[in-house]
Amino acid sequence: MSNKIKKIDRSFLIIVLIILTIGVLTFISSSLGIYTKNKEIFKAMMFRHVGLGVIGGLIGMFISSKINYNFWRKSALWIFLSGILITILVFIPGIGFEHGGAHRWVSLGFISFQPAELLKFATILFLSTWISKNYKKIKTFKFGFLPFILILFFSFSVLVAQPDTGSIVLIGVVSFILFWARGASIKQIIIVFFLGASFIGTYVSFNPYIIERFKTFSDINRDQYGSSYQIKQSLIAIGSGKTFGRGFGQSIQKFGPYLPESNSDSIFAIFAEEYGFVGGIILIFLYILFAFFGFRIAKKAPTIFAQNLVIGLILLTVIQVFLNIAAISAIIPLSGLPLIFMSNGGTALFITLIEMGIILNISKHRKKVISR
Repeated sequence: MSNKIKKIDRSFLIIVLIILTIGVLTFISSSLGIYTKNKEIFKAMMFRHVGLGVIGGLIGMFISSKINYNFWRKSALWIFLSGILITILVFIPGIGFEHGGAHRWVSLGFISFQPAELLKFATILFLSTWISKNYKKIKTFKFGFLPFILILFFSFSVLVAQPDTGSIVLIGVVSFILFWARGASIKQIIIVFFLGASFIGTYVSFNPYIIERFKTFSDINRDQYGSSYQIKQSLIAIGSGKTFGRGFGQSIQKFGPYLPESNSDSIFAIFAEEYGFVGGIILIFLYILFAFFGFRIAKKAPTIFAQNLVIGLILLTVIQVFLNIAAISAIIPLSGLPLIFMSNGGTALFITLIEMGIILNISKHRKKVISR
């Protein structure tokens, strides 16, 4: 195979930087409510999100854009195992800690982070590597169905115990799309659906809060000061934006006791309040452009592995974005997933920008013949 190395895909880079800039401005604006309550917490959040997430992430993106994408293929198994082991740390007293009834965070004293963000990347990386080696035999049990189920089993095992429903759904959906797109048989798909339904039924039975979310979704007025409070306040914020919004920094819902998680899960509601329906549509269109340019890179990627990885990373971002927006808009039940490039979370942003650098590195190559 002969590949011609070119410059990075500037269209993709520009759209990433545009969304990131909008995200930083929206994050700062949505965090003003916290600033009025506790300036120290505000400063810590700015350091974590802007320092680690934005600045650290951009440095990471630059570095990963210079690393040949084959490095990730060769390191996939070790990264996957590391992702699982690091995620297990959330259950170790003194290192992992609980928040909101879930064990999802690890604290190293000077910094805290969610290991699940690394596990998402690690799972899709390892799955992309495995499929690239066995895509011609994917319809078999030994090289197709069994490895696929085992990869998800190990990944889900550490997430179920937390519990982290959003990450489970996200990894499951993206993994299934990759498995299906690379030629899984109808029989395999049916079995995966059956196993998935059985898993969901068992998982929900051990996590009744999920049923509560569905009840809230079906009737958002059932407990307006309890389980329905966040979604009611989100809809008030979105509706208050009307056509063109109140303007940058002018959101009311982010202050006082109004909208919970205003700079995290609910940040789209603050964005819609400040920029209105038009701003919301523009933001969604930018994410669609992000997906378009990303899939265009995948189409031109030099190997099956590179194609799988780009598709997987783009889907990780886009599906999470639209699950967040749909949930905050009361189109689907609340998922707990943040809005990528915008929500509070230095770790998530840092890893996402490194992923963008990997995609940019792949964009520098052009294929003539598809190979593994």
